[in-house]
Amino acid sequence: MSENIDQYFGIQQDENYREFMGWITTGGLRYAYAKHNEVPDPESFHRKKVTEENKRKVIIVGAGMSGLAAAYELAQIGHEVTILEAQTRVGGRVKTFREGFQDGLHCEGGAMRLPNNHFLTKHYIDLFNVETRKFQNFNENGYMYIYGEKITMKDWSENNGYYCDRFWPGWDANIKEIKVDQSIKGILDYYECTMDVVKKDLGTNPSEEQWQRWINKWSKLSVEDFLRSTIYQPDDQPQLRPWPEEAIEGYKISTYTPTFSQDLVAYLREELGEWWKDPMYTPKFGMDEIPKSFVKKNTNGWNEDVYLSKNLKFGVMVQKVENIEEGGRGRKVKVSGVNRTTGRAEVFEGDAVILTLPLHILRQLEIPLTTDQRKALASVTYGASTKVMLQCKTRFWQKEVGQGGFSKTSMPIGQLHYPDYDGSGIEDDERGILLVYTWDENAMMFGSETKELAIASAVEQISKIHPEIKDEFEVGNVQAWYSDPAAQGAYANLKPFEYMKYMKTLTKPTETIYLAGEALSWSNGWIQGALFSGLMQAYCLQSLVEGCPNICDPVSLLIK
Repeated sequence: MSENIDQYFGIQQDENYREFMGWITTGGLRYAYAKHNEVPDPESFHRKKVTEENKRKVIIVGAGMSGLAAAYELAQIGHEVTILEAQTRVGGRVKTFREGFQDGLHCEGGAMRLPNNHFLTKHYIDLFNVETRKFQNFNENGYMYIYGEKITMKDWSENNGYYCDRFWPGWDANIKEIKVDQSIKGILDYYECTMDVVKKDLGTNPSEEQWQRWINKWSKLSVEDFLRSTIYQPDDQPQLRPWPEEAIEGYKISTYTPTFSQDLVAYLREELGEWWKDPMYTPKFGMDEIPKSFVKKNTNGWNEDVYLSKNLKFGVMVQKVENIEEGGRGRKVKVSGVNRTTGRAEVFEGDAVILTLPLHILRQLEIPLTTDQRKALASVTYGASTKVMLQCKTRFWQKEVGQGGFSKTSMPIGQLHYPDYDGSGIEDDERGILLVYTWDENAMMFGSETKELAIASAVEQISKIHPEIKDEFEVGNVQAWYSDPAAQGAYANLKPFEYMKYMKTLTKPTETIYLAGEALSWSNGWIQGALFSGLMQAYCLQSLVEGCPNICDPVSLLIK
């Protein structure tokens, strides 16, 4: 892995929890509780298991990244965990395709790259010795294919004003008098100047209180609402808004950003965190190496008795969760489902359940939730994403654009990702896989087509950029997350007010029922968010075991 991988950058809310999460991952959930609550002699809880009396039976529904993280850390301190997974694999929306491609080749249907500052993801990759390589996210030789014209990324950046005037005349209609003073040459500069006000309002090293103030102010607006309005625009500052429609269209098309209806805060989190910034990295042999590592015999963690594969039951589709009364410690929980193949009923009883399925799927289960929780489940928005994977006889594109990065286009294929990275040493004449990555309406379009039609459409559109593909294409595959019955959506894509109204409602558990997943985090759509959410709910459960009189509120855990 690159020697720069240990550098950290960006602003992310998770940073306020880095030390807290470190207590969990290095010393265990009991140690984190002792440290956070200033229990006398907290070091005596370091890597200490629960007593037999305090051991709990915990059912984890879903073997995605959130469920695996929660199960692993609960098992490390001695709890009895049972993981129920409806599919025949672990990982959830981490899904690596190998079958159907030449031996040695793989492609990612879901998560495919990792930001360097996602410290929880990096912790487990390092813990399990997952071999990684560089992921090159940008390539100045990639193309912008806009309305039938092909230009390089470098040319687009260096001559942004010229191309904006050409493709979207009128983009600067509202800033004619201040363009020069603000050094705005094109839409890229215009965007940076406009968003700078929001970013500066957060500050450079925000506390949890500052994050909450910033969220409460800006998450009431979508990106489009913000750009089309003058709200929170001081009179003594340059009047950069409202944006003309030509400018909004130009930015969406040229950056392939179809999600402008998203909550402004959720949208800016990725920019503030610099999660797309090189150097990024990825597991060398596929992203599914990460979830697979969790279920292997534990030889890296501090409790070598942990072997999650023995606690994992595949093929169980959960249908119902009930609270049941059983003397002694009070309430317990019963989880009912069926085997997807045989239809045989399956029933599991425990002291608590952690539900890590996508919220759209949870909404379809019978769960004893409050009315407010049911409203929240029904209201959180998920985004659509479809990937089309295309194996080619040679890596013909390398002669033209090199390795790594992507091309962006106004065609429905949206983004075309090139594999590998500069210096990988992979020759042009070797087989390789091109990846079409679509979001929103484009994703729904490709996802509604048959596999054969989606592949044919992708090949035809790519041929406008790379004509060679028609002769070079061999086999392909498609992953459409909205039509995947185990996911029914790619990632949480919060709209205005959804964080403020629903996140606190859904993340606060009861004595027996806990909800987790990337949707219930500050890193929606990333493995880091799934891990964070799973660990936080595991901590909330353990805090009750430790005797905490009140159920934790994860959203404000670190607000004093």
